[in-house]
Amino acid sequence: MLRRLRSPVIRRADPAPALAALLRALLLLAVVPSSAQAGTPGAPGAAPRPVPRRIAALAPSAAEILFALGAGPRVVAVSDFAGDVPGAAGKPTVGGFTPDLERLLALTPDLVVVSRDGTDRSAWQRLVALGVPVLVTRGTTLREVLDDVTAVGEAAGEAERAARLVRDLAGRIEAASGRAREAQRTRPFPSAVVVIWPDPPVVAGPKSFVGDLLRAAGTRNVVPESAGEWPRVSHESLAAWDPGVLVRPETAENAEAFRRAFLADPRWRLVPAARDGRVVTLPGSWLERPGPRLVDALERLVALLAERRP
Repeated sequence: MLRRLRSPVIRRADPAPALAALLRALLLLAVVPSSAQAGTPGAPGAAPRPVPRRIAALAPSAAEILFALGAGPRVVAVSDFAGDVPGAAGKPTVGGFTPDLERLLALTPDLVVVSRDGTDRSAWQRLVALGVPVLVTRGTTLREVLDDVTAVGEAAGEAERAARLVRDLAGRIEAASGRAREAQRTRPFPSAVVVIWPDPPVVAGPKSFVGDLLRAAGTRNVVPESAGEWPRVSHESLAAWDPGVLVRPETAENAEAFRRAFLADPRWRLVPAARDGRVVTLPGSWLERPGPRLVDALERLVALLAERRP
């Protein structure tokens, strides 16, 4: 389950040079105490928190959830890679997987939302040690992604919007899975593997949120559970698993890497789906992030798999 780390709210201040020097020293020395407590929003006996007015999103998925909930005007910082999130353009950026904590603290956030896989753990642990409220999203299934939306909504003071969004997303998930079941009454969908990166091949295991997406889409993920969430695999293993289709994310950063791999790398010729051009492409901003647009990826994938039935 998603848990929010409970800690005192950092006080706002004008970051004068002396304070900036102090922050640098604290960041070098900060260590999360072993007795740090974790709690859930609204836990019995917990004092109510004021609605946060300055929120930072240190992962693209965190930004996507916050903007989908209408909290965009209160977002004071986002990840470098959140520029494509609707509403995030023009927001201050504070780094990628490992954020610039000094720049972040100068913006005096009263809530920081991070991702288990999308934010450097040691970075957000330092924030906790400095007294900054941190919410960690941890979704590894579609259901858990919806739980993240609920938790972010409660922490950001947007619980009602979060409840409406979760109902809408849950309905769309069920409808897409229903279409997949209906389509397969006559012909089954091909098996699949999601290739996150081509060289070396990194794929989505069944226990990842992308693996759960394949399950909801009604197709068999050829990656065994024993491989883990995001295993690096050999071309020989992919050839042995023999997926019916390869599913890959499309981004500006990876387009050339995939083109070179599938067209020019002889090792990919070992994989029949790559050799025969049985490749399904989805926007990376949908497929690679555990946020609301993962449901867009599900809907698109069901339609594409229906077209690829043998």
